[in-house]
Amino acid sequence: MTREFIDEMKEALKAEKAAILEKLIKQDSDFKDLVNAKTINDSIDSVTEELAFRKIQLTATHDYNKLQAIDNAISRIHNKQYGYCFQCGKEIPENRLRAIPYAVVCVECKNNEEKKNRRR
Repeated sequence: MTREFIDEMKEALKAEKAAILEKLIKQDSDFKDLVNAKTINDSIDSVTEELAFRKIQLTATHDYNKLQAIDNAISRIHNKQYGYCFQCGKEIPENRLRAIPYAVVCVECKNNEEKKNRRR
């Protein structure tokens, strides 16, 4: 893996992190608006608000997990451990890292993991 590729991935990770943080800030604003608008409503409004709250909550949880994965990938870049599969130790192909810059396993190990999970 070339230094140029790693630098490209670092920039991609930083850009994705910034986009997620911006989205979370917007969601936080949406959540605050939802809470501030909470009044005595009919049951349909209450259900709609509850669904909106749950959607924000689920999306935020997913985004926080993705942020953690991105931060971990940036740490691996700094520690010169980026791009190696956690399971087999082989280099993760560049096309996989372009698709998922925070990937921690190669395609082969990911496929094996998914096959095991399907059998359960």
